[in-house]
Amino acid sequence: MIENLNIDKSQTPEKFQHLTSGILDFLLGIMQALDTLEKEIYERHQALQSERTMPNQIHEDEDSLWEDYFQSCEEIIAPVSAKPYRDTRTFGNPSHYDYLNNPATKIILVVKSTNRATVEFLFDRGIAKKEQFVLKNDNGNWKIDTKKYGYHDEATWRKDEL
Repeated sequence: MIENLNIDKSQTPEKFQHLTSGILDFLLGIMQALDTLEKEIYERHQALQSERTMPNQIHEDEDSLWEDYFQSCEEIIAPVSAKPYRDTRTFGNPSHYDYLNNPATKIILVVKSTNRATVEFLFDRGIAKKEQFVLKNDNGNWKIDTKKYGYHDEATWRKDEL
C-alpha cells in the first residue's frame, strides 16, 4: 500500500471506525491499478510516437493501444462501479492518480453508516484540487457510486468519471 498517507477519519463515528481500513484498501487498490495501467499505456504510447515515420501522423498500432487501454480499464472498473463503464478515460504524464504518491495529499474518510462512505482527496498539482468518491455497500461489497472533482476554494463539486 501507499506509505505516509495523511488520513483524516475524525468525521467518522467510533462505531464505524472498523470499516475505514477495508474501505481505503478497496478504493486505493482500484486507484493504484488504474494509475499503474495509465503509466504503462503512456510508456507504450511514447514508444509508438518515437517510431512514427512522420511526426504529424499516428502510428499504425495506436488504435490497438487505445483498445487495450479501454479494455483494461473496463476490467478494473466494471466490477467495482455501481454505474456502467464508459470508455472516456485518457492517459498522460503525470498520471491521473499520481497525487497518491505525494505525502502532502490529504485524505478525508467519512463513514456514517454501514452502507455509504465518502472519501475525499485534497492535493496540489500546480493548482489546489480535490476529488470525491462516494462508495456504497452492495451486498457486502463496496462499489464506487460517484466520483466528483473540484477546487479547494470552492464548495462546488463537478461530476467526473472514474
